[in-house]
Amino acid sequence: MANIHALIVGAGRGSRFGSALPKQYTTIGNKTILEHSVACLNHECIADLTLVIAQDDEIASTLTFDFDKPIYITTGGAERFLSVKAGVEHIMKNGASFDDWVLIHDGARPCLPEQDLNNLICVLDGLTDEVGAILATPVADTLKFVQDGNIKHTINRTNLYQAQTPQVFKAGALLAMLDDVCDKGLMITDEASGFEQLGQMVKIVIGSCQNIKLTYPDDVVMIQALLGLPFQIT
Repeated sequence: MANIHALIVGAGRGSRFGSALPKQYTTIGNKTILEHSVACLNHECIADLTLVIAQDDEIASTLTFDFDKPIYITTGGAERFLSVKAGVEHIMKNGASFDDWVLIHDGARPCLPEQDLNNLICVLDGLTDEVGAILATPVADTLKFVQDGNIKHTINRTNLYQAQTPQVFKAGALLAMLDDVCDKGLMITDEASGFEQLGQMVKIVIGSCQNIKLTYPDDVVMIQALLGLPFQIT
């Protein structure tokens, strides 16, 4: 298998979380969410990790990460996809080839099960027509389309999935897609959606509902329970 380079995006402010401190620096069990997220990627098949942070970030360099391979830090952009692009370019400068894999994970997903990561990595060698693979879970709840606070109709949830991270793609294809997004002035919320706009296929690997992303304050209680750690928020 080609080398796998992990990339964690931690440059966001987390406006929906409603805290002056970026949400990835929320502390649970004497470790930040970001430290927990990095530890999830401490896997024998991952060669190194690039951490993308905000330009004015003064916290990341003070943290201690449970990760056995080299860690590199670079700065991101105003949007998530620009931060991913900066991270991929940094990985390429460190010697990665176009055929290496880049495994992108959110800095605010601290509960990624090891089995989910194993399952994602295991499908990579078997990909044929797909440009990469992502973790996702089937939508379980009934979905309502709402306008002006009123339900307009119910959405058929058959074939609907909630995208998660990690998302894994070949470095060369990923960089080409991100260049295309920038050139066309597009906005994407995850890397898979960028490939969708290019008409390229992405493999779905069923993930766990435990792999939640810290988005709202209520999520902290769930993350605390999943990690089995005492709650402390700072």
